[in-house]
Amino acid sequence: MIMMPGQVEQFESILENVAIGVAILDAENFHIHYANSYLCALLGEPFAPLTVAGCQVEDVLPASVCKAALPLFHYVATTGRRVNYTEVPYEGFLEARGKTYWHVSIEARQAISSSSPAPEAGEIETLLVFVEDVTDAVRSRLHLNAIHSISAAIATGAALPQVLDRILQAMQDMVGSKRCAVFLIEQSLAESEARLPGYEDVLRSPEERVRLARLAAQKGVHTCSYDWLPIVDEHVLLGRVEQAGHALIIADTSQEPEIELPFLIHEGKPSRPGSALCVPIFEPPSHARASYSRRRAENGGGEKSILLGSIEVYHRRARSFPAEEVALLEQFAQQAGLAIQTARLFRSIDRYARVASRNAHQKENVMQAIPDGVVIFDPRWRVADVNHAARKLFGWPDDILGTPVARALAVSRASFSIDFASLPDLAEQLEQRALDEIIEELKCVSAEGRACALRVSYAPIRDELGDLFAFIVIYHDVTSEAMERERIEAEVVARTAELAQRNRALQVAKEEQELSHARMALLLDRMPSGVLLVEAGDNAVTLINGKATHILQSLGVAFAPPHYNATAMPYVHDLNSEMLLRQASLYGPNGALMPYEEQPLYRALVRGEASEAELHSTRTNGDLLYLLVNAAPLRSSDGSVVSAILVLHEISKMKALERTREDFFTTMAHELKTPLANIRAHLSALLVHDLQWSSEEQYAFVQTADEQVERLVRMINQFLDASRVEAGALRLELEPILVPELLEDLQDRLEALISSSGRRLQVQLPPDLPAVRGDYELIMSVLTNLLSNAFRYAPPGDLIQLDIGLIYEAQGRRLNAIQFKVTDRGPGMTREQQTKLFTRFSTFAALSRPDSERPGQPTQERSRSGGRWSPATGLGLYISRGIIEAHGSTLVLKSRPGQGASFSFTLPIFNRRRGQGSRKHAQER
Repeated sequence: MIMMPGQVEQFESILENVAIGVAILDAENFHIHYANSYLCALLGEPFAPLTVAGCQVEDVLPASVCKAALPLFHYVATTGRRVNYTEVPYEGFLEARGKTYWHVSIEARQAISSSSPAPEAGEIETLLVFVEDVTDAVRSRLHLNAIHSISAAIATGAALPQVLDRILQAMQDMVGSKRCAVFLIEQSLAESEARLPGYEDVLRSPEERVRLARLAAQKGVHTCSYDWLPIVDEHVLLGRVEQAGHALIIADTSQEPEIELPFLIHEGKPSRPGSALCVPIFEPPSHARASYSRRRAENGGGEKSILLGSIEVYHRRARSFPAEEVALLEQFAQQAGLAIQTARLFRSIDRYARVASRNAHQKENVMQAIPDGVVIFDPRWRVADVNHAARKLFGWPDDILGTPVARALAVSRASFSIDFASLPDLAEQLEQRALDEIIEELKCVSAEGRACALRVSYAPIRDELGDLFAFIVIYHDVTSEAMERERIEAEVVARTAELAQRNRALQVAKEEQELSHARMALLLDRMPSGVLLVEAGDNAVTLINGKATHILQSLGVAFAPPHYNATAMPYVHDLNSEMLLRQASLYGPNGALMPYEEQPLYRALVRGEASEAELHSTRTNGDLLYLLVNAAPLRSSDGSVVSAILVLHEISKMKALERTREDFFTTMAHELKTPLANIRAHLSALLVHDLQWSSEEQYAFVQTADEQVERLVRMINQFLDASRVEAGALRLELEPILVPELLEDLQDRLEALISSSGRRLQVQLPPDLPAVRGDYELIMSVLTNLLSNAFRYAPPGDLIQLDIGLIYEAQGRRLNAIQFKVTDRGPGMTREQQTKLFTRFSTFAALSRPDSERPGQPTQERSRSGGRWSPATGLGLYISRGIIEAHGSTLVLKSRPGQGASFSFTLPIFNRRRGQGSRKHAQER
């Protein structure tokens, strides 16, 4: 593909700013044509985009990468097929970033010949190589997988060693560490895990206990270190990391020989690590709060996190650890601490269950000591056990054990608000209550005749295997609570109406306040000016609208996010306004840089003065930005300044309009001066007494002066028409217009232009055209202007087309309007030029006039014979658009650079009844 120099520079500019590596290789010999800065930064310090270009791939890439890449380059170059690899691991940046992952894509690009637009197969010229860093995404996924793996082990009730093995496996998956270990502080283990042979004398009491570091899990550690139990002090990494409170890196262990480290496996022999990374594992906050009081003395009384152990990573050689890897392991250590505590909690729960089983023989004493009535039924709902409170409640005899529930209730002297004895299938209903663990409140008269309220709860009892072997029903006396509740309920009922009335009033007030707040927020957001509210004490921004955020970012003020959107405003809140405004270079009307101390906001906050200033600066895209800045102080009751309001009103368009207006009037003054000077010169020549002119020469002078006067009249009429269009006061004399007669008159008026320009006009119109409704002279002026522009910009000898088309309604049956379309094949216009073409004070018309020396342009003699053709004043299209819009239509422009332009508009079909009404309306206007 052949690109122009400007396109190449634009292409390189885009590639230099993308966040991926891009390289272009020769498909035949794999020479590097281009590599962007991002890719060269990955290659190392000696390489730069200019030095890489022209090199062989083998001279740039490492040997390991070349070994894998060259076959792929050859495959793509021979087959033309794209190869795409995701999450390719790479260990070339271990020192800086650790193990990284990359997305690599190789594509073939075929050569495009000027003589053969469709290349044949095999004409592959270059290879495009794209390299994207996906390390963060892969590490996030591996981190999430590690959490899932550990959570699954905890959910299945796995023991602590299994959880630790999964932690190390997850570390290997995330950072690729082959030699790692988990150390746990012996003192922090459960009681059943803390008693080790030979250390009973050390672990006598908390005050005398010496904390030991136990190698709880390992990978790549030599067997000679399995029984290593060092004391947690400054000679081991666990002791040092506890004092530091964060991860520690020992890049070269030979520089610190006093540190004791486990031995690694190297060729079957133990060897001391060359470097080590120690990441602390702290107890989770919830566990730390629960055991804080118990361990405060052991931690010296300080309020610091409790250390459970550490995750350590080793390398045989001396090397550093990348910050990304350290941050990832620190984050993972939090999940590891939670997993370790959870595994220990499961171990404790199991131990407590065994203790409860051993103490089951004390059930009877516990049952009798419970003040609530407790009845235990077997699976067939026969009374298995009853405590003293339940016997007293029901009045049951001592031989009630073994009695079915229906009979037991029948012999009871107590009565309930629910007659259980009369319920069908009583055992099934009670069992369903127990399985659903229902809690209900019943009114009751006890066997002693005391009226009371009972809260009855039903629950099943299951064994260790989950099999149901009994049911328990508990009767809790809540008489006092029920009486108190009834009293409270009565008060609640009494005050409900009052609260409801107050709530309705508060709701109405809240809705009004929310509506007022929403209106103010909408007003602030829709304001065309930027508004900031700044506190006087700390210069903090407490309120800002979207327009102010947009203006600040246009001035280059940096805050997140870097591009303006709806989420940018919260990032500005509480920022220092002085810090923000000092980032922008603001200039006064005289062009001098205005210091922050002279700007309106500073004067309002510090001096308490309300002021206004017209400032300007440069946008980030290089355009000028003009601002009208107002600031006023807001005072408290004592008169001190508490805050200030800053209003930023962008007046760039107004300034541009003023400059354009000045340029316009300067141009118009020049345009008016030229015919006046011409008239004066001819009249002065006639007034000279010393010269004798023939009658033909005098007539020529007067005719020339008359043409210049007519030119002045047309220019003045154009100014007046432009003013009427802008004021919306254009008067229309609507009448039926016969299109063929209009076109015939148009050709007569443009005859001089057509004959002098060297171009041809072709008119196409369908037969039997109906009359249209419009102002004859104004429509004639629009067509004259459009055709004059077409003749002016069309190539010499070319054809200008005027097409008349029929416009039907949506159903396609009834003729609705007539379309007029003027088309030329001139140079065309860009989208930016089209936006400026119809503006009143646009300089595009003057700047885009054809050169007078351009071939095919009419000479002065020919121009003089064309009475209605004159140089452009820049108002023709503006007035034409106003005329067409006054007719209820639209002047439509379609153009592309190098493809000419077409202007079209429609006029409605004349309807006699509608035409009379329109004429009356035009006269009223």
